[in-house]
Amino acid sequence: MKGEDALRWVLGVVLVLSVVPAPAQLVSDGVIYNHGTIVIRGNARIQQDTVTGTVIYAWDREGVNQYVPHKVYTDVRFTGRTRKMLLDTARPLIALQRFVSDTGTVFSLPVKAAIIARGTAVHGGFINPEYLHGQFILQGEQPQDLWGRGIFRELKLDNVTGADVRNGGGFTVTTRLELRRGVLRNSPVDNFRLADSAVIVRYTEGALAAAPIFGRDLALRYVGPGRIESGPEVPPETIPVRMLSVETDSGLVLRSSVTVSDSLVLSSPLWTEPDSSERHVLTYTAEQNDPIFLHPDAEIIGTVRRTRLRTDGEAVIFNNPYTYVRPSTKGWQGVAALQIRVLPRTQPWHPQSQRKVWRVFQVAAWDSTSTPVGQGLDFRFGYGWRHLPREPQRDETRGLPLQALVLQRWTQNGWVAAGRSIPPVLDTLTGWAYAYADAVYATGDFTIGLRDDARALQLQLAALLEGPYRNGSMVDDLRQRGWLPETPPDIYPYNLDPMRPYIRVSPLPDSVVDWVVVELRTLLTGGERYYRTAFIRRDGRIVDLDGKSPITLPGLEQGAYYVAVHHRNHLAIITAEPVEIVPETQSQLLALTSDPSRILGGAGALRALRSNGQTVWAMIGGDVNGDGRVDAEDLRLLQLWQHVEGYTNADADLSGIVTTRDFNVSWNNRDRSSVVVR
Repeated sequence: MKGEDALRWVLGVVLVLSVVPAPAQLVSDGVIYNHGTIVIRGNARIQQDTVTGTVIYAWDREGVNQYVPHKVYTDVRFTGRTRKMLLDTARPLIALQRFVSDTGTVFSLPVKAAIIARGTAVHGGFINPEYLHGQFILQGEQPQDLWGRGIFRELKLDNVTGADVRNGGGFTVTTRLELRRGVLRNSPVDNFRLADSAVIVRYTEGALAAAPIFGRDLALRYVGPGRIESGPEVPPETIPVRMLSVETDSGLVLRSSVTVSDSLVLSSPLWTEPDSSERHVLTYTAEQNDPIFLHPDAEIIGTVRRTRLRTDGEAVIFNNPYTYVRPSTKGWQGVAALQIRVLPRTQPWHPQSQRKVWRVFQVAAWDSTSTPVGQGLDFRFGYGWRHLPREPQRDETRGLPLQALVLQRWTQNGWVAAGRSIPPVLDTLTGWAYAYADAVYATGDFTIGLRDDARALQLQLAALLEGPYRNGSMVDDLRQRGWLPETPPDIYPYNLDPMRPYIRVSPLPDSVVDWVVVELRTLLTGGERYYRTAFIRRDGRIVDLDGKSPITLPGLEQGAYYVAVHHRNHLAIITAEPVEIVPETQSQLLALTSDPSRILGGAGALRALRSNGQTVWAMIGGDVNGDGRVDAEDLRLLQLWQHVEGYTNADADLSGIVTTRDFNVSWNNRDRSSVVVR
């Protein structure tokens, strides 16, 4: 239908355009005033922008395509086996009052093409069977009805008044459901299905009324300004969310627990606890993919559980980039799942919590049988908090001195130092302070507090070193000559202590002979091990870094331990039986100098010395290379380093210079070895 005079057609009846066997072509360069129904069983070219009445594209022939112009239709319907080609990427096809596609009707849409329904949509067809794209947009100004058993690739709701799923629903969304504006009002009776691996994109103004019929997994994205509370788009915990992405500027509040299986990306906070009476859990089952935090304010406030722990020894990230758990070299020791609850801007609720950072950590663990694991662990715990002194409403440090803050755990004896904390690091760009503690042996409630406020167990200990022993006491020549280092060197045994790099004592206390390492073990071989670097004084007392106090044991749980003493060129010793280290025994001195039966190996593991007419027992000297035995290699090294001055392992008598006296120490102890299993 065309002509130079722009011929006008006024239709009030059904017009069927078809020719057998060849299809008819509807070609209009004029204006069609349609008050009835046009049935097109061929291709069409229409000049005008809007076509009123009802238009049915009904070509029903396999193996050919029916090309459909993208116009504004009042009522447009599709039927027949011929594929409907909607190829215009410059403008959408719009149905003002009604869009209908019959069962089995197949559509082809390129990536940027779209169908927009502003009224009722009844979809029984299939959009892009070969591809994952194909936009269908509900964009009315009044509530819209939607049903049919068809397949949508990408279904978008952009109607502030929403849409109602009617007549049992029945359709499936395979790739993407976008809830931009309005509520998609579905119900258990009038519902739709999400295919496996579909994505739901929810904006702050969009929502679902009820849970759809979920596939085996899906992805969730939350987008837009403001804060969103999750709804029925979150599946039950038994159905994993493949990817959860929070892209809003004010965060996401979870109103139910969720399991995320592959990736977790946050640009803003995520709350798992809407209020004090409602607590949920975000379970993250990915092993290698740690959560990604794209903004300093992005963190998970509440509870994160991880059920597939890394097996490569690397850290497992939890609520924010600074909160993590890393196993020791012994691995996870039977732990199969870990959970951390983080509550920012929260003062710990236990007593004696006034001088604490306002942030609470609750750590729990389970084995493979879901039995809780509370003790017998050994891990590094990373922790961070907001340090924003110019923003009192967000600051959590509350004026406490950063360098005096350590990780603490609540016990029946109050707050105790948990493990060995490094000094905090401050990131002024992000407003975070962070640190970590090694040798954390138990789960429970943690916070960050002043070192002086933590109740740590103490150990009073004494031992002697054979080499520097003279006339009833040991000499402190190394300190007096300025050769005793302020930080223990990176050699055995000092590198047993993971806190060694953070130790620096200046000036060195009086009467200090050398550095030693005290080790506590739950078993003679294997078991948990705890290391503490300390000083040994001239009188044999092994003391803390101030040179006078008993050894503090931050993070150590009270109990029975074998106590070992290590020195760089003397053979290590260990108690023959476990020693009770509890608050009630902290005033008792454990002297390893008077009774050789207290030492594993007895007199054979020690060197007998005379003091004021009495016998005392000392650690055996001359182990120049620190390998646990005195042999020909030690004698060779002594000859090699003869006359060398300074802090060297060949200086067996700790005088500061290698002489024949040092050679004699090794020679007299040749073929002796330590009974301490490393």
